[in-house]
Amino acid sequence: MKTWEDKIDISKDQWRDLLSNEEVIKKEDFNLLKQVYFSKNHMATGSQLAKLMDMGHHGPLNLQVGRMSKRIIERLNVETSKRSDGRDRWWHVPFLGMKDEEGFHWILRPELKAAMDTILKENESFNFHNKLEFNISETHFEGAKKQVYANAYERNPIARKKCISHYGWKCVICGFDFIATYGEIGENTIHVHHKKPLSEISDQYIVDPVKDLIPVCPNCHVIIHKKTPPYTMEEVKEMIERNKK
Repeated sequence: MKTWEDKIDISKDQWRDLLSNEEVIKKEDFNLLKQVYFSKNHMATGSQLAKLMDMGHHGPLNLQVGRMSKRIIERLNVETSKRSDGRDRWWHVPFLGMKDEEGFHWILRPELKAAMDTILKENESFNFHNKLEFNISETHFEGAKKQVYANAYERNPIARKKCISHYGWKCVICGFDFIATYGEIGENTIHVHHKKPLSEISDQYIVDPVKDLIPVCPNCHVIIHKKTPPYTMEEVKEMIERNKK
């Protein structure tokens, strides 16, 4: 097994800025990075990515990564790692590399992964710049211990999207409406609650975005998880009714 781990001078905060700049990291680039992010151990071969993205061959992905990396280098004016003949390793800007019997793996650089972790944590709608679009089947896997489309106990953003499409953006428990309360800045903001905690799932299951998920406001979501097992939606509604003045 051979690895490529040369450092590059791009910090977590710089990656965050780059991810927010569609002139540098375009929608199709983010889609590629997202596919690696949600792959097992945040790594994937070109062939695996091509299959996930419905592409016949991984060659175009190599060219895409090269173009994206050149824009990043021009924006930040940092040095790339070099091949033995002095040429730039453009793929090495966003990725580390590892070659084994499965092929050559692109691995998200730790600083880039940390930036994506932070953005996804801060924006639970997975909707920053409307970039997060999945191109997978209509079956949504949640909580799988084996890699499917998301890592172990990883929340599936497509299932989330379909849940909100059915229920809307208001809290189904208390009716809180972010837009009505905060205006435009509240658009596309809501939590999604898994009725069955992912921590209790011991094997792969197929999530029903309507039956298994509900959109809730942060307040109700906190109350739901005040005990283990969590309170049900009906129990929290009863609390609200009992304490109305």
